[in-house]
Amino acid sequence: MAAVGGICIPGVAVGDDRGVRIFISSVRRGLESERDSLPGLISALGHTPVRFEDFGAQSTPSRQACLDGVASSDAYLMLLGPVYGHRFLETNQSPTHDEFVAAQAAGIPRLVFRKDGVEFEPEQEEFTKLVGDYGTGVFYSTFRDATDLQAKVVAAIRDLEATPRGVTFAPLGAPVSASWQSDWSPQRYGNSPTEASLEVHVIPIGDRSRSQREMTAISDSIAPKLRSTNVVPATSALDVTEVDGAVGVVFPVERRRWDEPVAAQLRRIRVDASGQASVVTSLPRGSMAAIFDADDVAKQVAMCLRLVGSLQMIRTSMVAVAIGVEPTMMLAVGTVAELMRASSVSLRSKDTPVRLEADEAVSLDALDAGADTVALSMTRLLANKLSGLS
Repeated sequence: MAAVGGICIPGVAVGDDRGVRIFISSVRRGLESERDSLPGLISALGHTPVRFEDFGAQSTPSRQACLDGVASSDAYLMLLGPVYGHRFLETNQSPTHDEFVAAQAAGIPRLVFRKDGVEFEPEQEEFTKLVGDYGTGVFYSTFRDATDLQAKVVAAIRDLEATPRGVTFAPLGAPVSASWQSDWSPQRYGNSPTEASLEVHVIPIGDRSRSQREMTAISDSIAPKLRSTNVVPATSALDVTEVDGAVGVVFPVERRRWDEPVAAQLRRIRVDASGQASVVTSLPRGSMAAIFDADDVAKQVAMCLRLVGSLQMIRTSMVAVAIGVEPTMMLAVGTVAELMRASSVSLRSKDTPVRLEADEAVSLDALDAGADTVALSMTRLLANKLSGLS
């Protein structure tokens, strides 16, 4: 991401004369004049402002309406003022906090501005620190009043218009090998020899080995970071382990009957001393078998990449990404919609792991706005390897 004028901008393409939809996120109290000054300004610049105040009467609960508004927008603009805001029971986070997480998950550009000269509530100060360090990093600009804010928003939006969207790739200076799930301690990481799993590994390029003190800090912080991303409910207990120089989190398996369809589920997250961050998910399972659907797998890979970014564990500017599926025996290849409840399917008879090792470096946009691009490209190659082994 490029830091322009104190703001971290991954870029967005302006697709037509209507510009882009920009979601305005903030607590209203303490920011009344600044918040009200933005819709007209954004419209004058040729774009569409999106605010909760403009939604009107809806059957959708207010929290979901806000998250849907973020998901349907092309960029996210957040104002940080002195007040944190009411916490939703579902997440134990404020609406602004939930919206920021949703923007991160959607991979859209985030423009963040903090009001100067006011005293922040302690919980808002903590949230501001999270924003400043969140994921692959979001730099925020400061403002004094509505007039100062407007000038800085104009500059940020102009930069947004001019910045090309996309990740950058570079040759690897030396071969990079991922540590795969089958290499990990099965007693502690719950490795299953029968469940088909998708593995996504992010390896930092040029990082040094982490000390025991640093690994302990990761162990202490990984659960709160996971909760802040809404991957797990805020009140859920998480089993965090330190085994073989790595920190791991194993998620409980949702028990179903063997012949009952089930969606993909997050299985485990692992960070080792080399800096490699790994996410493992199950594949969707129909009534007969696990399903490899290339479109669905690409979405899972993108989700895993953004999850790694949100955990703040990567500290280099370039990474390598490896993905794989195993075991592949008794795996059905096709679409989830067709195979989820099929009464008979064609299954693979070989159990060769299908892995796509990293062969180039990619910028940190791969863990944010560029996650979909990287995931789609790599999944296509993985699907080709899988079909070649049939």
